[in-house]
Amino acid sequence: MQKIDRLGWAGGMAMAAYGHRIGIRVSETSALARIAGLLPPGVKPTARPQVECLYSLVVGSSGRKVRRFHLLYRGAERIARTHDSDELYQILESDLRLHVAEGARSRVFVHAGVVGWRGGAILLPGRSLAGKSTLVDALIRAGATYYSDEYAVLDAPVERIPSPKP
Repeated sequence: MQKIDRLGWAGGMAMAAYGHRIGIRVSETSALARIAGLLPPGVKPTARPQVECLYSLVVGSSGRKVRRFHLLYRGAERIARTHDSDELYQILESDLRLHVAEGARSRVFVHAGVVGWRGGAILLPGRSLAGKSTLVDALIRAGATYYSDEYAVLDAPVERIPSPKP
């Protein structure tokens, strides 16, 4: 982590999400505006500089003959190295959402699609590429209200329905 700390950091932000504090620092302040649009729902800025997870984003540049990589670290671990800035921000968004879900203290995140239907909610859990987004889309076309096709955030006790096995 000491090597990363020595890089030049132009700016950063600290945020809290569901009881978990996260920081993002960048080598170019222009990256902060793009990052702000990627933050998951429920994330709120905080003035507290102490964080439990720190992302470090090094924005590469193109010189006359040298094309530098964009780099993304979570803590001391490099999680992305690419020339494509869109790919870098997609990886950050995905990892940030997963990290918020895993670190949430006051909520339970379920990998699921969620739609509203007739005053209730339909939760469609499933693995990646199982068809959740396709089913959510079909339900929306049938009149349902869109909530999510990635995570369902549960914050209250869910009614238990017995399902005994014979």
